[in-house]
Amino acid sequence: MRTFVLVLHILGAIVALGFSLTYGLWTARGELAGPTERSFALRTISWVDRRFTTPAYIAQVVTGLLLVALIDWSLLSESWLAISIGLYVAVTVLAITMFAPAHRRQSLLADRIAAGEAVEDAEYRAAAGTAQRWGAVVTVLTVLIVILMITKPTWW
Repeated sequence: MRTFVLVLHILGAIVALGFSLTYGLWTARGELAGPTERSFALRTISWVDRRFTTPAYIAQVVTGLLLVALIDWSLLSESWLAISIGLYVAVTVLAITMFAPAHRRQSLLADRIAAGEAVEDAEYRAAAGTAQRWGAVVTVLTVLIVILMITKPTWW
């Protein structure tokens, strides 16, 4: 059972981080292709995020807690795991409160531009920059969690 849950945990991490890492690529391709394609790329990111990435991040909590229960609850006192859990909470809060609203704003403006509405380029660029910055922060923190999970450093 432990091996099965570990495999699910690793697969969840691959799906969650894997899709997350592609968001910048989709956005860049859409930006280069034109307003309609940009709007499509941003809507696709939202679609993928709702159906795959977010469920995979939620599965990480479930499988992670199952692993701790199957191995030994004292694992929660390990520095690498405690820091990883803290970072996971921070990633979740930042993704919900900062990245998601910024991405929604960027997508809304991109849709309006694609529909031919007059939107100031500076307004769109500001929204895109905010989404890009928060997306990068969330991604870097997620990669840090993966590094901690692999290396399991001991600091206390």
